[in-house]
Amino acid sequence: MNIAMFTPLAPNWQHVHADWWQDDQGNRIHRVEIDDEALYHCYFAGSPLPWNAVATSLDEAIAVFDGNTA
Repeated sequence: MNIAMFTPLAPNWQHVHADWWQDDQGNRIHRVEIDDEALYHCYFAGSPLPWNAVATSLDEAIAVFDGNTA
C-alpha cells in the first residue's frame, strides 16, 4: 500500500469519502490502487471523457485543476 503525505486541502475541495474528492466546480478526483500503486484519476466537470488526467499523488491531482502540472 502506498501512503502519500499531502498538504491540507484547499477550501474549495472536500473529501467526499475514502477515495473521492470533489471541488466546488464539480471536478472530481478518484484514487485507485493497482498492484499496490496509487493513481489519482482526474475528472473535469462536464467532460465526456472517462478521465482527463492521471496523477501519482493527491497534491499533483489538485494541481492539474489549478493549471499547474506539479
